[in-house]
Amino acid sequence: AGYHWAGGVGHLREGVSDHMAWEPAGDAEHFLLGLFKKRPDRHRDALRFIYEMEVIIRGAGGKVCVRTDKPDLWDIMDGRDHFAEPNHLNPAIFDCDTILLAGFKDLEEVHSWWASDEVFELMKNRDVVMEKMSLHTIDGLVSSFEGTKKRATLGDKLLLLEIVQMDSFKPMQRYVDSYKSKAIKAPKDIGAMCNLLFAEGISGVLINEFPVQVACASCWRTRSDLLSWYEAPGYQKELLPLRYSSARCLTVVLPMWEEKKETFDATRRRGSVAAGLKLRNLNI
Repeated sequence: AGYHWAGGVGHLREGVSDHMAWEPAGDAEHFLLGLFKKRPDRHRDALRFIYEMEVIIRGAGGKVCVRTDKPDLWDIMDGRDHFAEPNHLNPAIFDCDTILLAGFKDLEEVHSWWASDEVFELMKNRDVVMEKMSLHTIDGLVSSFEGTKKRATLGDKLLLLEIVQMDSFKPMQRYVDSYKSKAIKAPKDIGAMCNLLFAEGISGVLINEFPVQVACASCWRTRSDLLSWYEAPGYQKELLPLRYSSARCLTVVLPMWEEKKETFDATRRRGSVAAGLKLRNLNI
């Protein structure tokens, strides 16, 4: 069971206030958020596992919006202690090293993908290559997209992702309602468009080894636009206090595209040449 609250983004219903009045766009889709922590001694096998998951997602009609395996390229805006534990007495709850965001047309497509023989076979090796992982579904506010280098070059370059474990339900309900309202008003308030993909309690749990209960994701063309949103009085004085008082959160900026050079399919074809390739040169 997920935490789903009414509301959305896309347009404002006439004759009502903006509180919980924003509705999803007509072509809104369902997003799949995957967090992964790879076993260090099985790093390459874990990368292959995630790559094959991408292939199966696309084969089932889904789109891979963002896939990032390089935490050194991530910018932790808030919640670093939840990403890297400060000491053994306070383990990090979101200590992932790969983040995958995919989109499906509807829940039926998600369930069809998850129930497929391909996913069943893939999951047999999960515990061998992963220390832990999670897969959660979230109701989107817009349609999903296939992440490409061209798209990142010409459009949004950064993803602002917030993943949340709640301590209290009602304040976080207010948080996502306010988040969506402020996103719609961003062009007027900060002079930049906030391309909000979702801001909602999770709607479904497939694997739950990271305690994600709420997630917000928005796309940005420039870092200055993103910072204008994050540093705006409405965010700092209204959203942050709600979050700090009621949840534990990791807020991270991710690249919409990571430059990669080699595919697993290509390395298989090249045989012995593949053995000499470094992981950082793999396009997976």
